[in-house]
Amino acid sequence: MKVLRLNEKLGLMFVSIRVRKNVEEKLEFVDSLQRNFVSFEKDYIEKKVYSYTALYDHLLGMMQVYENEELHDLVNRIRLKPFVTSIKCIDEIICTCEKLCNIIYGSNVEGEEVVVGFDEEVVTLLDQLTSSSIKSLQVISIAGMAGLGKTTLATKLYNHPLVEYFFDIRAWTCVSQVYQVKDLLLNIFSSFIHELTDEIYEMSDTQLGEKLYRLLKDRKYLVVLDDIWDSKAWNDLKMYFPDDKTGSRVLFTSRDIDIGSHVEAARPTHVLRFRNEVESWDLFRRKIFRTGICPFSLEALGRVIARKCEGLPLAIVIMSGLLKNNMSNEWWRQIAEQAKLFMVSNPSQYMDSLALSYNDLPPHLKPCFLFFGSFPEDYEVSVRKLIYLWIAQGFIHQSGSKILEYVAMDFLMALINRGLLMTSKTKADGRIKACRIHDLLRDFCLRKSLEENFSLLSYKYPLVSVAASSLYCVVTRDSGNIRVKRNKTSVDTPPRLTHSGLCYPYELSDIIKEGRPIHYESYKTVRVLDMENVPMSVFRSDVVHLSELRYLAIQAFNGSPPASISNLVNLQTLIILSKRNIVLPKTIWNMVSLRHLCIRSGENHIEEPKLVQVGDNDGSPNLLPNLQTLSQVSPQSCQDMSSRAPNLRKLGFCGSLISRLGDLEFPNVSSLQNLQKLKLLNTVPYPEATRSCNPVLFPENLRKLTLSNTGMDWEEMWTFSLLPNLEILKLKFHACTGELWETGDAEFPQLKVLKMHYLDIKYWVSSRDNFPRLQRLVVHRCSKLDSIPLDVGRILTLEVIVVRGCSTSAHNSAIEIQKEQENEGNSFLKVHAKPELEIQKE
Repeated sequence: MKVLRLNEKLGLMFVSIRVRKNVEEKLEFVDSLQRNFVSFEKDYIEKKVYSYTALYDHLLGMMQVYENEELHDLVNRIRLKPFVTSIKCIDEIICTCEKLCNIIYGSNVEGEEVVVGFDEEVVTLLDQLTSSSIKSLQVISIAGMAGLGKTTLATKLYNHPLVEYFFDIRAWTCVSQVYQVKDLLLNIFSSFIHELTDEIYEMSDTQLGEKLYRLLKDRKYLVVLDDIWDSKAWNDLKMYFPDDKTGSRVLFTSRDIDIGSHVEAARPTHVLRFRNEVESWDLFRRKIFRTGICPFSLEALGRVIARKCEGLPLAIVIMSGLLKNNMSNEWWRQIAEQAKLFMVSNPSQYMDSLALSYNDLPPHLKPCFLFFGSFPEDYEVSVRKLIYLWIAQGFIHQSGSKILEYVAMDFLMALINRGLLMTSKTKADGRIKACRIHDLLRDFCLRKSLEENFSLLSYKYPLVSVAASSLYCVVTRDSGNIRVKRNKTSVDTPPRLTHSGLCYPYELSDIIKEGRPIHYESYKTVRVLDMENVPMSVFRSDVVHLSELRYLAIQAFNGSPPASISNLVNLQTLIILSKRNIVLPKTIWNMVSLRHLCIRSGENHIEEPKLVQVGDNDGSPNLLPNLQTLSQVSPQSCQDMSSRAPNLRKLGFCGSLISRLGDLEFPNVSSLQNLQKLKLLNTVPYPEATRSCNPVLFPENLRKLTLSNTGMDWEEMWTFSLLPNLEILKLKFHACTGELWETGDAEFPQLKVLKMHYLDIKYWVSSRDNFPRLQRLVVHRCSKLDSIPLDVGRILTLEVIVVRGCSTSAHNSAIEIQKEQENEGNSFLKVHAKPELEIQKE
C-alpha cells in the first residue's frame, strides 16, 4: 500500500466530505474518520501503515514511552468519543490532531524548511547544477528582494539527494554587506572539515585561500555564497576556486538582480517571483498547522490574511507566528481587518506590516526583540550569550519560582514561535544553540530603536589581527594516552572562532589593546564590557572601576583577575580566556550577584575564602547564592561547593581526577540538588584502566555528564546507568579504554543522547533494551570500532545516527541499519555516515 503523509490523507478526506450531500453519508464518513484518525497519526509518526490490531498495542506503548497524561486523554478522546456530523466536530478533530502532534513532537521535530511554489525552479536549477554536459566551472545566481525565499531555495538545492551524490565537496558561507575574507574562507572549510585545527586558524587570508585551492583541485565541488551584495566578495574569492573541467558550480543568492552580470555568470540570474494566491495559501496553512489543514471555521479568514501577504513568504511567516497560538475567530478576524501588508522593494513600505507583529508583542518581549539590532547582519547569536546579555541589560525579571535564565529561554522561544527569530543551530539534544534574525526584521529593529530611543549595544568587529587563538587547551595523544597542554602561540591572537568575533563597546578595543587608560566618566553607566576578542597581556585591573558592569568578558595572556575584582558588586557574568592557568582571588567569594563564572581553558584555581558563611537563622548569606555556572576549575578548589555555591546548575572540573588506586575521584557534589550538567576532564593519565566512583557522589537531578581522558574500563559504565535522570552522556578523548563495551543488563532509562568521540573501542555489544529512549547517537573518530549494533536501529524513539571518521565496516553497519528500517517502512530514522578514508581526504 502506498504510504501518504497525514496531511495528504486528511486533506483528501476533508475535500471528499464537502462533496457529499446526503446526511447519512456524511455521518458515516465522520464516524469512519474518527475511527481511523489515530491510524493516520501513527502513519505520520513512523511513515508506516499498521493493522488496527497492532495499532492499539502501539498506542499503549507510545503513551508509556512519553508518559504524558494529556496525550493519553487526547488519544482516548479521538478513539472513544462519538462525533456528530457538523463543521464544529470536524474542526475539533483537526485541533485535537494539532495538540496530539505538539505533545508527541514538542520542540524536537526535525524537518526541512517549507518550500512552496518553487517546483519548476528546483527542477531547472538541479539540471544546471548537475548537468554532465557542461564540465567547466559555472556560476549560478538566485536573486530577489529580502523575504522571497532565496536562502530557503538554496538550502533545498544544497541538501537535495542528487546534489549530495553529484558533488564530492559541498560548502556554504554567508557573505552579507560587511564581511571579512578570512571568515568566509573559514566557513567554507568548516562545511566539509569537521574540526578545524589551530594551524588553519593561524593562516593568513592568502594561505587559507591557497589551501582551499589545493583541496578543491581536481574535485567536483559546489560552493554556495549566500546573501552576496556585490561583486567585490566574488572578486576576493574567485581565484581560490579552480576550474578543472570537473563540473563544479558556485551558487549565489543576492538581493541584486544584476548580480549575474556583475560576476560574469554563464547563465541569466534566476529572479524569484512572488507566490500566487494558491501558493500563498498553501504555505500559510502549512506554516501554522502541522497537518497542513486549516479548521473550516477559520479558512475564509485565513485566505484573506494569506492574500494580504501579497505573495511574500516572510510576511506569511510573520503572520503565522501571530496566529498559530491563538485559534479564536475574533483574533483571526482582527488580523484580517488590520493587516496592510504591501511588500515591495522599498523597505519603508513594509515597516508598517512588521510593526503589526511588533505591536502585538507583550511589553516584556519588545526590548528582547529590539536588542537583536545590536548585532551585524546574518550574525548567529549564541543562545547562552544572548540570555546572559538580556539579563545584564535588565530585560528579564523574576517570574514565580523560575530562575532568570529559564524565564529568558521562554522569552526566546516566544519570539521564535512568532516567526520573529530563526533557529540556526541546535544542540545534541535538539535544544536551540544559536539563533539569528532576518535582515528585514533587523532593519526594523534599528528603525524602531531610533523611534523609541532604545539604546543598542552596537556590536562590531574589533580592529585586531584575525589570527587564530590557542586559548583553549590542546588535547594530544602520547603513547595511547590523552594529554592536555597549552599552545604557545603569540599574545596577539584572538579566540579560536569561526567568526573573528565581535566586541562592545567598539571604541574601547583600541584603548584596551594599546594599554591606554580608560576614561571612567565616559563609561560609568556601561553594563556590558565584552572584550573576549580583543587580546591583551594581563587582566586590566582598571576595569574594576566600571561599577555598573553586569557582564564582563576578557581575553588575556595572563587572565588572573586582581583582588579588586570584588569591587564589581553588580557583576553577574564573568568570562575569562587565558593562555595560562589562572588563579581567582579569594575576594571572588564576596561577589554575591555573580551568576556565571566561565573560564574557557586550563586547570584553574580559586583561592580559599577566609570564612565560609552558611545561611542560617541569623540571615547570613551564602558566599555565592546566585552562582549557576562554574567551569574549568581544579577539583582542589571545590571541596565544599554545597555551602559555597548551593545553587550550581553547571559545573566543570579540570585537573587530576584519578586517585592513586585508580578510582575516579572528585569532590562530592551529591548535595548540589540543582546541578544538571557536570564535565570531568582529567589531566593526569593513569597507566591502567580506571574504575568508576560510587554513583551516590552524583546529584540525583544530573541530566548531562561529559567524561574526558578518564581512561575508565568499559565494564565500569554500568554505574552511570544508575543515574535516574541522565539524558545526555558524552564520552570523549580516552574517556573509556579497552576493546569491548558490552552493556549487558544495564539500562539507561532516560538517556536521549549518546556521544562517543576519539575512543579506542573495537567491539560494541548492545540491544535496544539498554537505551529504551535514545534519540540521537553520535560516533566520531572511533577508528577501531567494528560496527554499530544492529539492534540499536530498532529503538522506537531513535531519530538520528551520525557516524564520522570511523572504519569502513562501522560506516557500512550504519547504512545497513538505515536500509533495514526503510525496508520495515520506517523512514523516520536518519543516518549520516562518512567513513574515515573520506574524512582524511578533506
